[in-house]
Amino acid sequence: MYGYACGIFLFGYTRLLTTTCRITFIGVPLPENTAAVYCIWHSDLALYFGVFSKVHKHVWMNHPAWYMKPIHVLLRLTGVEHICLGSSGNSGKAALDNVVTYLKHGYTTTIASDGPAGPANQLKPGVLWMSRDAGVPVVPMRFTAGRGFRIGGWDRKFIPFLFSDIKVYVGESIYVTENNLSESSEKITRHLNGE
Repeated sequence: MYGYACGIFLFGYTRLLTTTCRITFIGVPLPENTAAVYCIWHSDLALYFGVFSKVHKHVWMNHPAWYMKPIHVLLRLTGVEHICLGSSGNSGKAALDNVVTYLKHGYTTTIASDGPAGPANQLKPGVLWMSRDAGVPVVPMRFTAGRGFRIGGWDRKFIPFLFSDIKVYVGESIYVTENNLSESSEKITRHLNGE
């Protein structure tokens, strides 16, 4: 009951954000009908779900802990077809490999690349490995909102108010290879930090 009730509430709030907020995309158009790894900061998760309240052919890697059940329900309601359960220290490698397999079959994924527990705004290598192993680009996305508040926790997650102006800054697609891991990490981090 906890998982479904909270998940449905979260989904309802994200749909309200989608319908009441003015959402503007800035930068490079999102790739259409092409597999990609959308990369965001953990603090922007509420903004992400407010913008992308419905997705198609999407796979998601998420923490397997019981208290994440509302997020699993939210993902399903959003349209995520496959949830690969795992994180650092919790079958993370197997989950990452599963996501890579789906990416190779045309799916798209989104990763909060400083999660699941920080440090905030420090890119972890999982997003780079996904892109490298699947041969699909990383698309970094940064969000801002005119009105909202931050909650406690390591990521200081931003919760937007209804009727806010939400801006999505989409960076250029970055194809990661074994030879440009460091350079790709720097490019992604600079975009996510608004530099």
